[in-house]
Amino acid sequence: MFALRRARLRRAANGPTPLPFAPLVPLVLLFFFHLGARDLVSSHEARAAQNAQRMLDTGEWGLPALYDGQRDLQKPPGFYWLVAAVGWLNGGHVAPWVARFPAALSALGAVLLVYGFLRREGYATGALVAATALATANHFVAIGRTARIDVPLTCAVVVALVCFYRAAACGFASGSRRCEAASGLAVGIAVLLKGPIGLALVGPVAVAFLIVERIRLPLTTAILGTSIVALVAAPWFVWANRETGGEFVRVFFWHHNVARFMGESEALASHPWWYYGPRFAFAFLPWTLPLVPLAWWAVRAGVWRESRPFRFGVVWFLVMVAVLSASRFKRADYLLPALPGAAIALGCAAQHWLASREQARTVRRAKWAFGVLLVGALAVWPVMWCAVEPAEAARQEKRPFAAVIRAHAPAPRTILLFRTESHLLAYHLGPPLHTLVEWGELTDALGAPGPHTVVMPPEFVADAERITGRKLVPVATLADHTIVRPPRPLVCLRTAE
Repeated sequence: MFALRRARLRRAANGPTPLPFAPLVPLVLLFFFHLGARDLVSSHEARAAQNAQRMLDTGEWGLPALYDGQRDLQKPPGFYWLVAAVGWLNGGHVAPWVARFPAALSALGAVLLVYGFLRREGYATGALVAATALATANHFVAIGRTARIDVPLTCAVVVALVCFYRAAACGFASGSRRCEAASGLAVGIAVLLKGPIGLALVGPVAVAFLIVERIRLPLTTAILGTSIVALVAAPWFVWANRETGGEFVRVFFWHHNVARFMGESEALASHPWWYYGPRFAFAFLPWTLPLVPLAWWAVRAGVWRESRPFRFGVVWFLVMVAVLSASRFKRADYLLPALPGAAIALGCAAQHWLASREQARTVRRAKWAFGVLLVGALAVWPVMWCAVEPAEAARQEKRPFAAVIRAHAPAPRTILLFRTESHLLAYHLGPPLHTLVEWGELTDALGAPGPHTVVMPPEFVADAERITGRKLVPVATLADHTIVRPPRPLVCLRTAE
C-alpha cells in the first residue's frame, strides 16, 4: 500500500492532467487596471513620489530628499530610483501611476517567477495553482497596486531564493555559478531596496533549506555570494553615512531597524509573536482555505519526503514568518515576501493530491472548487476598484486643499508646515516648503519680513498667536475641501498685514 502511494506521488511530478483553463491571463488586469485612476493615497506613496520627483528635478540621485529639503533616511534609495526611472520615461513627471508602476510590475514578476520555477520542476498543474493563488491572494493584489517598497522587495527575494534553489539542487556544481551570482545580485538589490531586512529574509531561509536537504555549502559559493551582495549594496551605504556625517547610521540602522526590531520606539506599534498567524490567514484568502488541509495531507502522505520543491516552499514560508515574528514591530505588509513560499507549497501539494486520486469525479470536483475560489477572488476586485479604493482616496484627499493654499500663496512663496506631517499635502503643494516642529522655529519664521502662510492642526492656532505675537487669519480648512471628514484636521492661515 505504501509502495503504491509512493509511486503515485512520484507520478505527480511527471505530468498529471493540467487544469483545463488558464487563469493567468487576467493578471495584467488585476495589477494594472485603473492604476492611475485614483490619486496618491498613503503617506508611503506620497513620500516615494516626492523623493523620485525631486531626483528628476534636481539631478541629485544619491540621498532621497522630500520637497521641504529634508533628507529622507528611512529607506535606501532603490525603490525611489525605480520610480524616478519610470518618471523620466514619462517626461520627467511622477504621476500616481508612475509611483505605482514599479510595484505592480514587480508583483507580476514575482507571480511569473513562481510559475516558471514550478513549471521547470515538472509541476504543470502546481505551477498554475501557485501562480494563480499568489496573484489573486487578497493582500498581495492590494499591496501590489500601491507604491510600496515591500512589493519590489518580494520580487527580489523570489529571484534570490529561486536561483539559490537551482544552485543547491545541482550540488553547487561549477555550472551553477550563474545562479549563485544571480542570487547574490538579487540579495544586493533587496538590501538597496529596504536595507538589512533583505539579507535577513533570504539568509535564514537558504541556511534552513541546506540543513533540511543535507547539502553542504561550499566556501567558494559563500564567498562569491557575500562578495556580490557587498559590491552591490555596500558602496551606497558607506557613501551615505559619510555624506550625512554618521546621521544615516543613527536614523536608518538604529531607529528604523534596531529600534523597530526591539520595539523600543513608542511611536511604533508593537504586536505579540503570534500576530502574523491570523494576518496571514486573512492576507492569503481565499487560498488559505485549501492550503491548510492540503499541506496537512501532503505531510502525512509523504510528499515532504518525495518533493524537494514542496519542502522548499514550506521552509521558505515557515522560516520567513519566524524571522518576521521575532521583531516586536509588525505590519501586515511585511508578510509579502513569505507569500510566494506558501503559494509554492500549495501548488506542489495540490498537484500531488490530484495525482493520487483514483476517481475522475473527484478530480473534476477539485477543479470546479478551484474555479469557484478563483471566481470568488476575482469578484472582489470590481468592488475594490469601484468602491473601496475611491472611498479611501476621498478620505485622504489633499489636492483641493493644496490648490486653495497655492492659489493664495503661489510658488515661489514658501509654505510653512507646523507640526503637520502630511506627505500627501506636501506632494500636492510642491516646493518650496518648510517644515517646523518647535515653537521657536515658528516664531523666527513668522517674524521675518513679508507675508507668511502656515498650515497647522487647528488646536495649535490659539497658542501660535499667543507665542509668536502674530495675528493669524484663516484662509481655508481641510474639512471644507473634502467629501468626507478628514482623519486629521488642518487649517491654513496667513499673517495679518
